[in-house]
Amino acid sequence: MKRNVLLLLLWAFLFPIVTMAAETGKNPPKDAKKELKIKEVFRIYGKRKNVVMVELSEDMLETYNIAYYQGITIKNDPEALNFVRKCLEKDQDGAKKIKEVMSDGNIISAYYQIPVKDSPVNCFILFKINKKGVITLIYIEGELDSDDLITILFNKKDL
Repeated sequence: MKRNVLLLLLWAFLFPIVTMAAETGKNPPKDAKKELKIKEVFRIYGKRKNVVMVELSEDMLETYNIAYYQGITIKNDPEALNFVRKCLEKDQDGAKKIKEVMSDGNIISAYYQIPVKDSPVNCFILFKINKKGVITLIYIEGELDSDDLITILFNKKDL
């Protein structure tokens, strides 16, 4: 089970391939006190053609102190890319920029940590656009910090 969750996280961020769609229709828990604009990306694009959306509950992720995971890949949609970038611009206000890569003045990869005031919960936004135009956007919530998340995503010995 632990290996499957790690593979899913790695797949969703590093290898976005449109193969299947899964969507439950839930909203992220109320722990994320700040209303994030990226939630609109999931709402608007989640059921469209050429889109894969995955949502995992705390039951699947409790081993990692993750309360909520939502990921979406959008295949070659310039309108969606512009919308995602606008949402990211607004959501990064007050966020800790762990990583941000720009090309020609546009974000092509980003990793933000959004602390929740007076709570051990952190929210993370991960974004990437690959050379083929596939957009990957991930939202994670839980009682983990940036280092914990990097360890989960990139710890090869668990795979």
